[in-house]
Amino acid sequence: MYFIALLFHFFAAAFWVGGMLFFVLIFRPVYKDKELSDVKTLLLLKIALQFRKVSYYVFIILMGSGISIAYLKGYFEVYSQISYWVSSHGVVFLIKMILFLFLLLSSVLHDFLIGPNAFKDMQNGIRSDSRSRKYAAIFGRINLLISLLIAVLGLAYSRGFTF
Repeated sequence: MYFIALLFHFFAAAFWVGGMLFFVLIFRPVYKDKELSDVKTLLLLKIALQFRKVSYYVFIILMGSGISIAYLKGYFEVYSQISYWVSSHGVVFLIKMILFLFLLLSSVLHDFLIGPNAFKDMQNGIRSDSRSRKYAAIFGRINLLISLLIAVLGLAYSRGFTF
């Protein structure tokens, strides 16, 4: 069971980080192509909505598999001990969990408030340097950086590496 939970956790994290990198490294340069000016807003909207829909399933998988991994590895017993939370291993885990919760909150803000406002601006022909579009880009980049940091901390935690 542990290995299955680990596989789900790994592939869900890989999907999330890969999807974020896809937006930055693949989609964004194509989006700026002048040949696509007639369809680019609709294309971005469709891709963003599909990624958003799948992303929240990925978050559920990450939470469920993460809890399963911790339980199956016997960590629930040490979570009740203060000595664990002040150990370097516990601090790495705590930082990872705080960042994950921050990522969830940031994603909800981006996906349901800031992003939709940016799309309205785009559909209304408001310039690309509008406040909502800038915020959407900033939140997207922050979410990518947080995701990469969570992945690095997850690898460090699983390998027993401490800071």
